Amino acid sequence: MKRRAGIGIATAIALTTIAPTAALAQPGGGRVPMAVCDTTTPLTVLTFNDFHGRLANSSPNTAAWVGTIEEQRAAAGEDNTLLVSAGDSVGATLFASFAQNDEPTIELLNVLDVTASSVGNHEFDQGWPDLRDRIDPGVNFPYLVANVIDNTTGNTILPAYDVVEKNGLRIGIVGGVTQDLASLVSPSGLTGITVKPLVPAVNSVIADLKDGNTANGEADVIIVTVHEGAPVGTQTMAQNVAASPAFADIVNNLDPRAQVVINGHTHQAYAYDAPDGTPTRPLLSAGSYASNVGRVSLKLDATTGATCDHTSTVLPVTTTPVADLVAKYPRVAEAKAIVDDAIAKSNEIGKQVIGTATAPITRGLTGAFGSSGDDRARESTMSNMVAQMFHDVMGKGDKFFIGMQNPGGTRNDFDEGPITYSEAAAILPFANELMTTKLTGAQVKTVLEQQWQRDDKGNIPSRPYLQLGLSSNVTYTYDAALPEGSRITSITVGGKPINPTKLYTIGSGSFLISGGDNFREVAKGKDALDAGRADLEAWVGWIKDKGTLTPSFKKQAVSVHSTPTTLKLKKKTTFSVGVPQDAVALDTLDFKSYGIANDNVIAWLEVNQRTWWGMGITPVGYGDVAGGQASVTVKVPGWVKPQKATLVLKAYDSGTTVRIPVTIKKK
Repeated sequence: MKRRAGIGIATAIALTTIAPTAALAQPGGGRVPMAVCDTTTPLTVLTFNDFHGRLANSSPNTAAWVGTIEEQRAAAGEDNTLLVSAGDSVGATLFASFAQNDEPTIELLNVLDVTASSVGNHEFDQGWPDLRDRIDPGVNFPYLVANVIDNTTGNTILPAYDVVEKNGLRIGIVGGVTQDLASLVSPSGLTGITVKPLVPAVNSVIADLKDGNTANGEADVIIVTVHEGAPVGTQTMAQNVAASPAFADIVNNLDPRAQVVINGHTHQAYAYDAPDGTPTRPLLSAGSYASNVGRVSLKLDATTGATCDHTSTVLPVTTTPVADLVAKYPRVAEAKAIVDDAIAKSNEIGKQVIGTATAPITRGLTGAFGSSGDDRARESTMSNMVAQMFHDVMGKGDKFFIGMQNPGGTRNDFDEGPITYSEAAAILPFANELMTTKLTGAQVKTVLEQQWQRDDKGNIPSRPYLQLGLSSNVTYTYDAALPEGSRITSITVGGKPINPTKLYTIGSGSFLISGGDNFREVAKGKDALDAGRADLEAWVGWIKDKGTLTPSFKKQAVSVHSTPTTLKLKKKTTFSVGVPQDAVALDTLDFKSYGIANDNVIAWLEVNQRTWWGMGITPVGYGDVAGGQASVTVKVPGWVKPQKATLVLKAYDSGTTVRIPVTIKKK
């Protein structure tokens, strides 16, 4: 399809004048004089990121979101505006788009008249050839990436930058993607290309655009859009810099000549002022899933393009009725028609009811069910259920088979009630193949340790902790206060302590089996086999076979601080259960989603898997639970024989049960 510069978007309202209910403002924002200018020209940059094919008439209302863009365009004037995306528009989409291989999303993006977009990791979901041959030619704007190189030519696989002209100024837009890309995409999809460090690659392009050599492009104004961002939008920029090396690199090391920095990838909403060598520059991310629109309003020196003044904010979706937006703005009318057509076509496939949920089954959530986004650092009933499906479908009755699901692969929730095909498809939208591999017990422990994330260069990525979903035959305890690599304190598989030398078969999607999401130990397994089925096909079949799905509120991962390994006769041992010990693994005994609150924890002992001191006589320990957290004190009576045993902890409300190997000693 012929490329053309997209039409941008703009408005100019100072952050300090916007009420918190109208827009999201962050500490450090505001109007900051950048240069002394005699003659100025306005430029407004409207932004979005992580759209993920949200074609819907509610939650979100796509037409209303497009209407928000159009209202901002109208307020600023199209001649003064740009519309720039930070990637992940295609991939991990709702069923309305997924059912037609995201062609409706591509059509919608073309209606928006996007100026340019960085490529996101999800544009690679079906591999680089699909991005090269279908997605990129299908859009009418340039996808940009400065840090992914073709191994044969040595050039970037797509343009690193684009230059458009506004009011006599050359606006250079430079794009990049998270350098974690190789861990986020099935490795087979990146054959023949190499991902380079993000910030140095972008800085190199900026240097070219400012070196006076027209042969490699020149720009008066520099805008950077990168598919990478801060981990927690509600925190200050300084807190995010401390928590995320990837974000810190953007804030501290990006070329100071970049006048606007647009983020994505982490699905956060924020508008910061970031260091640029002298005063500040806007750095923002507009959340995800068509929930917001970012806006940067610049006053530029009309001759040099230097920033004289700026404001930035993240706007919520307009409250103007969709009917009014459709009547007033042609792009909204076109978008609404695309959405309606996509929904109608997908409904023909997706309307079939395939099962029933007895209660909501959800991902880890940042807040209350139905009103918040997903939190991949939390254990979830949905990821555990997907892992259980892997166990049931591929495990062949092996009670030691481990189903495992990466949280980023679980993309939606089930409400209570009927489950349709389209709702099932929204859970697993990535078209993974089912696979198995074999890991030793020691390797399984390493995989669980890798939930505290490191990329292949040893750096902490933008999501520093990812909570795996596990089949119900697996439980473990951890203590996040311990040194990295030694935080998993006990693992039980099939009712027995894990054997470090025994081989366990792991079942999951091809993404995780190939070491995706930095779980590189999984890729070191033996005898990896393709099960010959797609995850969606298996998932739908499993739901149909079950008929009725009931979420399990039993936690399979439990924080136990000061985990006991030795219990002395007649001596009290106290430890905490469900109390977070670091800033990234924040789970308690209660699910941070829809679930059951626990009241107490009971402890007893087992020897050779037989309960000989516990419920029915007297527990050896007890602790009240408040807010999912408990302090448990255990005391073994003097008549017990010193020996190896298992300390069992059970929260009776949810049924959460973990087993910790201990040695009972006299003193």
